[in-house]
Amino acid sequence: MAQPPGIVWIIGGGSGIGAAVARLMAERGWTVIISGRRQDRLADVASDNARIHTLALDVTNAGAVSVAVQRIAARHGRIDLVLFGAAAWEPMPVGDYGLEKFSTIVDTNFMGFVRVANAAIAQFRRQGGGQLAAIASVAGYFGLPRAAAYSSTKAAMINLLETMRTELAPERIVVRMIAPGFVKSEATARNDFSMPFLMETDDAARRIVDGLTGSERFEIAFPLRMVWLMKAIRLLPYPMFFAAMTRLIRKV
Repeated sequence: MAQPPGIVWIIGGGSGIGAAVARLMAERGWTVIISGRRQDRLADVASDNARIHTLALDVTNAGAVSVAVQRIAARHGRIDLVLFGAAAWEPMPVGDYGLEKFSTIVDTNFMGFVRVANAAIAQFRRQGGGQLAAIASVAGYFGLPRAAAYSSTKAAMINLLETMRTELAPERIVVRMIAPGFVKSEATARNDFSMPFLMETDDAARRIVDGLTGSERFEIAFPLRMVWLMKAIRLLPYPMFFAAMTRLIRKV
């Protein structure tokens, strides 16, 4: 069932996929609140659209996250959809599991989502339901070389979303998992390796918005060719899987 326009809060809405989703949802009649650490980026996204509002936020600050939810609910009456898209990404050399890099990426990508989810769920319970979605990645389907921290956080996010989908359904809270492949952005522009099936940002945003508003299915994953490839690799017996990963390391 298609969801009518309402109030959507997009965390990570100052650039990349989040900004493109914000513009498209505003175009389709939603009232959009975008959050991120950089107010200047947020202001650029909102500058030409009265439906987009800004609220600076650092997802590593639990208190600030709770205050943000309270402010949005007080101003707009409710929050119909929360989309978590904040992400830290840094290519890591093979065999590098540095604590500092891991801490930054885990604190933003995974614990940042946990902080937002707790505050959002509390608001959904007060208002009788809502929709919680997070942008994971096909990189979370299995452990990828040179992406130890990033891939791990996305795998953890997918696992948590699966749990939430079942546990929160009786409370009319719909949980969604978004798994894009490679999408053009500031983050992917830093990659020094081949990115198969690289997508335009606006194309990815359209697929996300159509999926979030046109159905209640759990997984919104694309492009399908890459999704099928990654899921097929995940099903390989471990000897074949590790052989494939060894060859991948040589290529990257």
